[in-house]
Amino acid sequence: MQIVWSSRATYTFYATRNYLSQFRSDKIAQRFVNEALHLINLIRINPYLGKFRYDLECNELVITRNISLYYILNRDFIHLIEFHDNRQKPLITLNY
Repeated sequence: MQIVWSSRATYTFYATRNYLSQFRSDKIAQRFVNEALHLINLIRINPYLGKFRYDLECNELVITRNISLYYILNRDFIHLIEFHDNRQKPLITLNY
């Protein structure tokens, strides 16, 4: 299945990586990148890996303890919506 990154997913991915690199360490930032890309490849194989959130009408997959990935399953592709820091305000809606 094809993976499609939204502009918001791309932005939040790099923003998270840059934050971890600046305020934690490059090693932690690289670990996040590796884990995120590994889980995206797993989603490609098994799209139902994450749990479905009825309130947001999308799937959620926890990448690390503090970061989750939100995505939508379509017939032909998987649409990555956003990487979200779970320590921030909870998501009410996703604009996609």
